[in-house]
Amino acid sequence: MRKYLDIPLTAFVAITLTVAMLWPLDAPPPAPEGTDKLVHFSAFAALAFPLARTGRLGLVAIFIGASTFGGLIELIQPTFNRSADLGDWVADTVGVVIGIGAALLYRRLRRH
Repeated sequence: MRKYLDIPLTAFVAITLTVAMLWPLDAPPPAPEGTDKLVHFSAFAALAFPLARTGRLGLVAIFIGASTFGGLIELIQPTFNRSADLGDWVADTVGVVIGIGAALLYRRLRRH
C-alpha cells in the first residue's frame, strides 16, 4: 500500500461503515449468533490499519479518532431505527487496537 493511499482508503472504509451501520433495518440481518461483534471488530481493524501502517498520524490519534467514531455511530444509531450497543463499541475499540497492532507488525516485517 502506497503512503498516499492511506487517507483515501481510510475515508472509503469510514464512509462504508457509516452507511452500513446507520442503514435503517426492520429486523436484524440473519446471521449466526455472535457474528455481529466479529463484524464490528473486523471493520474497525480495517479502519485503523491504513493510517497506522503508514505512520502519518500518531497511533494515539488514530486510536482516539477511530474509537470515538465507533462510539458516535452507536450513539446515532437509534435515530436510524437501529439499536445502540455498548458491546458493539467495545468490539469496535478492540478492533482498532488490533488494527494498529497489525500495522505495527507489518511495518516491522517490511523493514527486514
